Amino acid sequence: MAQFPDIQQPVYPFTTKIKDPSLQSEMENGMVLSRAKFTRIPKIFTLKWTALPAADYASLRDFYCNTVFGGSLAFDWSYPTVANDSYSGKLFSVRFKSEDISFDLAAPGYYSGSITIQEV
Repeated sequence: MAQFPDIQQPVYPFTTKIKDPSLQSEMENGMVLSRAKFTRIPKIFTLKWTALPAADYASLRDFYCNTVFGGSLAFDWSYPTVANDSYSGKLFSVRFKSEDISFDLAAPGYYSGSITIQEV
């Protein structure tokens, strides 16, 4: 499986979204029925950079376009090392979420932008 490129760590805030696994239906009498829709709870991570060096951006862009073909293929990504966090350093199998990535040339030689990846 492909490995996420070794580039500069994202900046804070670091966003982790835990998807609600429930399916809910409201009945005519106002009662709500619910059940688990998924057998596990997938996580979604948003990684942001405010000053990603051009060489790192080129690596990320090449990885996105030529290695995993956008959201087509899964890859391994390591959660950053964070004290007292159970995800710290954990390896996740993820893919790019089905949306475009967008980066701005923030300063000469530096890009800013974000990507969203989700657990497979």
